Amino acid sequence: MMNIIVFCVYLVFIYYIGYKGYKRVKTAEDLIVAGWSMPLSVVTGSLIAALLAAPFFFAAVGSGYTSGGFEGSATMGGLGTCMILGALIWTKPLRRLRGWTLADYYGLRYGSKRLGAYTGIVMAVAFGIFNAAALTVGGTYIIQQLFQIDFLPAALLFVSLTALYSVIGGLWAVAYTEIVQGALAVAGILGITIFVLFYYPDVTFNPDWWNVNELFSRGGVEFWTLYLVLALGDIPAVDLGQRVAAAKSPRVAQLSMIIAGSVIIAISWIPGMLGEAFKSIYPNSSNPETLMLVFAQGYFPPILSAIFLTAMAAMGMSTVAACYVATSGIVTKNIYLDFINKNPDPKKLLFFSRMVILASALLGLILALSAQKVIDLAYLAWDVVFVTLFWPIVLGPFWKRVSTPAVWASISVGLVYYIITSLTHVPGPKIQSDGFLGLLGELWLTPVFSGVIFSGVTIIVISLLIPPTQHVLDMHEIEKNKELDHVGSKEELEILNTSKQPNI
Repeated sequence: MMNIIVFCVYLVFIYYIGYKGYKRVKTAEDLIVAGWSMPLSVVTGSLIAALLAAPFFFAAVGSGYTSGGFEGSATMGGLGTCMILGALIWTKPLRRLRGWTLADYYGLRYGSKRLGAYTGIVMAVAFGIFNAAALTVGGTYIIQQLFQIDFLPAALLFVSLTALYSVIGGLWAVAYTEIVQGALAVAGILGITIFVLFYYPDVTFNPDWWNVNELFSRGGVEFWTLYLVLALGDIPAVDLGQRVAAAKSPRVAQLSMIIAGSVIIAISWIPGMLGEAFKSIYPNSSNPETLMLVFAQGYFPPILSAIFLTAMAAMGMSTVAACYVATSGIVTKNIYLDFINKNPDPKKLLFFSRMVILASALLGLILALSAQKVIDLAYLAWDVVFVTLFWPIVLGPFWKRVSTPAVWASISVGLVYYIITSLTHVPGPKIQSDGFLGLLGELWLTPVFSGVIFSGVTIIVISLLIPPTQHVLDMHEIEKNKELDHVGSKEELEILNTSKQPNI
């Protein structure tokens, strides 16, 4: 009963914020990028909440339980690293180009709306379906614990509640609720960590689970697979891009990403440590991804347990809501506005954006019901993004030579290679060495890493063969323009442009 009471209090809070957001959302632009108005504190809190998503944290603990301490810490460490790398690579360029979505970077930077739509479709499938499904599975686990109900009704309840407040308040409501949710989640995670360290010091940091030498041999392949797919592959993360697009200025966008990434890296060791401890506390668990919930209910007083479970549910809801909103932004801007109806009625466009949120929620729910595994779905999403969208966004801000045909080819080669080798096998001999060469050989034999190499070679070779157009070069100059770093609103941008015009 206590769980239900606390969760209902939380629902009153988020729907109040959703109502406040509804009053502010007048256009699709307000729904998707919050009017380009979010301050540093809100963007930072929202990003921290995004990376501390309860389902991913639970999955990381599960990896620690089954594989070891380093493997358990790889997911959160990779997420924090990708945040800082993204801050240094694309946050300012995206905001300087005034993109609505991360897919807009590809379309604007390389002067092709079709390319923006192409990359947007890849992002929408990866994050709006696969990643949303992973988050739905994790959120459903929490709802099951809260209400003691079966998976199907719990999933329906989780998705319904999340989709509703996403439709009502859009990114504005999602971001502001995440500040509170992030604080509660950090407090709950630290509370369990301190409790385990104090009462179970003999089952933490076993040298066999934290053997650094193993990371640089064939035995480290799981750690590097988990870590690098996130640290590098999640750089073009659409939900992070949506929050950055809503920041009030390029400077705010970059600083918020650096702060949030640093916070996540600072606590990235916790899932591995908890997984290791739970291995001794709950031996032979059939589903270690749920053990944090089981531990909270078994060791915390009822009110604290209820608050923790509610905070975890809140984290899952807010992060999957961001996936819904980001997917809606891509479909609305990069497909509907750019190709179907360039001058729609604002109310009809807002209605369309909200319908896309519901469609994303439905597709994620269907996939979640069939898979019911967080980590597999999440890494499938990140694999697809890594092997396709990584090089254009990493090279674009620094190498003006990157051309539009090269980006098209790189994305297509990576996608086709990944699909074929996932169904068959990666070409090349298996290296028998147990040392560093064995590690590299094992990484090569995974479709995502060899695929990234092929897509990288493709973008470099074709860029050298086919130079960029003048328009693409002009866009590169805009993304490098530091004068735009303090410009947020449309009015500020117009004032800057007016001041540069010569007096007649």
